[in-house]
Amino acid sequence: MISKRQRRIAAQNEFKKPVTAFEQCDLSIMSRIPTGMTKAFRNTRFTVMVYENVRMTTGTATRVMIQKHDDSVFPNHWAEIQKIKNEIFGPETMAIEFFPAESELIDDHNIYWIWIYPPGVIPIQSLPKSKTDVQPV
Repeated sequence: MISKRQRRIAAQNEFKKPVTAFEQCDLSIMSRIPTGMTKAFRNTRFTVMVYENVRMTTGTATRVMIQKHDDSVFPNHWAEIQKIKNEIFGPETMAIEFFPAESELIDDHNIYWIWIYPPGVIPIQSLPKSKTDVQPV
């Protein structure tokens, strides 16, 4: 296992390179695969771990973990996560960012979670249709 310092140095070296497209990782050569992870992707900035067919109260969904290589906070995280979602899962895929109950919160890394549900599961009729439909309070 690499130390935090080694991880930070490796990340700094990656960050000197231009941002690359995500490539799928070969799980067969990884030394440690988290339980349930079915795919992983990486570029010169982020690692994305995918857990497909996660049981929900009704049906299944895809749970996605996104982490910057140096474990730092994402500046402008919404736009970054949107770009990552679009590149890996497609621009017409809808995802929801996950905020757990305080009793279930584990916040020891800067990890962002999104959930991707099958088409028709998210109630899109209740979402605003345009920016003009969103009125400030």
